[in-house]
Amino acid sequence: MRAGYGGSAAGWWRGGMRVGLGLALVAIVGAVYAAEEPREVVHLSPRVRELPPSEAAPTLERQTVAPFMNEYRLIDSRAALDDTPYVVAGEEGHQLVGSGDRIYVRTGEEAARSRDARRVIYRPGTIYHDPDSDALLGIELRAVGEARWVKREGDLDVFEVRRARQEIRPGDRLLPYREEPLSLTLSPHVPDHAVDGEILGVPEGVSYVGRHSIVAIDLGRRNDVTPGTVLALDAPPVQVNDPLEGGTLRLPGEPGGMAMVFESFERVSYALVIKASRPLEVGDGVSTAERSVLTSFEAR
Repeated sequence: MRAGYGGSAAGWWRGGMRVGLGLALVAIVGAVYAAEEPREVVHLSPRVRELPPSEAAPTLERQTVAPFMNEYRLIDSRAALDDTPYVVAGEEGHQLVGSGDRIYVRTGEEAARSRDARRVIYRPGTIYHDPDSDALLGIELRAVGEARWVKREGDLDVFEVRRARQEIRPGDRLLPYREEPLSLTLSPHVPDHAVDGEILGVPEGVSYVGRHSIVAIDLGRRNDVTPGTVLALDAPPVQVNDPLEGGTLRLPGEPGGMAMVFESFERVSYALVIKASRPLEVGDGVSTAERSVLTSFEAR
């Protein structure tokens, strides 16, 4: 049995409003009939809807910074670095190895001995110090390859290098691969109290940075700076001499942009520059942003 379709697309005016005919399918005991049903045509016009700050605030997609999450790691102290598994040598004592080669690793009790155990191979790099006290803030590690566990031999574990960006050397460190769900988002917020720091460095090794650059700052969990924290970036204050009364005056730094923290450690955090009104550089100030900025920028 076939359903029949019928009806008119025409309409008429009633009470100042156009009324048309719509089609509704009605099923009765297995049969389908077309019935005409009046339908009013409503004309819509645009209007502005105001959202409270909690709804209007932009979010940062985790996938924006996901590649960075395994590219760089930060170790808080030399003692913590000494406790991480490290490469002893390659097969037959080779000091430089590449993709497809095997390496001997001293892992301690930490190793997950399974062929599914994926490890990122890191090389210690930049060491961050407090700009004022010169105290150690953290040791940055940069990925140079990946490896998977093969077997245990005596006091050492054998890994196969699956991918190498550079030649693997003795002393390189192995840490678990971090699986970060790409669907996660970071909701922006500003610190509840004043914070004051500066840009320590740029993992890519450049001095000048702009929008979408990643920077390391000397603020971390001890300063209540956590993922999602929005911070203002400013030029460092300038000391000038008073031409009439003598002495020195401290001029505040000019606003330079905005950054959102996506990973924080005890004393250092990584942040994505989401707004830059001028070229930024290492040494620029980092401070508490105004709460109003949560609705004034877009994190893309």
